[in-house]
Amino acid sequence: MDQMNTRIVHVDRVSSTQDVAREMVSQELGAVVVADVQEEGRGRRGHVWLSPHGGLYASIILRSDPALSLRVGVAVARALRKLGIVALLKWPNDVLVAGKKIAGILIESSGETAVVGIGANIARAPLENSTCIASETEQQVTRDELLHSILREVEMTYKEDIIEAYRALCATIGRTVQVNITAGNEITGVALGINRDGHLLVDDGEETHVIVGGDCVHLDTGV
Repeated sequence: MDQMNTRIVHVDRVSSTQDVAREMVSQELGAVVVADVQEEGRGRRGHVWLSPHGGLYASIILRSDPALSLRVGVAVARALRKLGIVALLKWPNDVLVAGKKIAGILIESSGETAVVGIGANIARAPLENSTCIASETEQQVTRDELLHSILREVEMTYKEDIIEAYRALCATIGRTVQVNITAGNEITGVALGINRDGHLLVDDGEETHVIVGGDCVHLDTGV
């Protein structure tokens, strides 16, 4: 794969690394934008991603890929596991440690190109229900070391069956979940698995739903 061979652009403070990366899309496939602080960091489905000093906030320009969301989730989880952190994935790509969010991923696609946003808590956890690397391991890692580890792991995912790799790290399979698909439209049931398209299969007791996208909440206790 030749997507990761371009430059890394460091910026101090931006509205969002996604915004900066989007301006580079036409000529910089593979480029990475990393910021110290985001003033308007965002997550999936319009959520805010708090981005104070002490975290990793980066956007990578890659070719669009139906499995890209799962691919990058696997890469982030594996990079954290190399630090001794037992990271798992809540469908589709929230990265959890013992049920608390430590990292998140946002994919914004346009034609053949996608801007992949990655946010990871390193020095501190900005929300009560989140955690950070400093709280989960005594190993020291800098922002740039973590970024390079994630980039290497992204490359590795192109050499394997990404669905099987994702299933092995997915904390959602077997759990009782509620998936909010749109406002007022939600499905509650048991997550049976992930199909070959990366979609979540949920059995509500009457039928099995194939869910392409939505906010997934784990209703039962667990990792």
